[in-house]
Amino acid sequence: MADIIVDPEWLAEQMGDKATEFLECMRIVQDIIEKPDSYVGIQALKYANILAAYRTQMIIKSQAYKRRSQIMSENDKLTNDIWKTMYESLVENINVLKLIGRGVH
Repeated sequence: MADIIVDPEWLAEQMGDKATEFLECMRIVQDIIEKPDSYVGIQALKYANILAAYRTQMIIKSQAYKRRSQIMSENDKLTNDIWKTMYESLVENINVLKLIGRGVH
């Protein structure tokens, strides 16, 4: 099977003006991948808090989209799927940042 490439720019383009939280979370996640050593102590806790707040916003928006599911366009469905996927996937990032923030390695 061919590799699947996640293109945040394409996804954001599909989401339009609803991509703010998604793009910021992807920026943070990419930064963690590129510079994991800079996410320690209070810095790790700060970003765990930020990601948790974005996670909350995404699930609330997703639920609002679900309420109007009868009139969702394909882009609305994609946006909702992205928010739900990001919501689920951020749990692990947040938990690891909390552990690192507490000094557990």
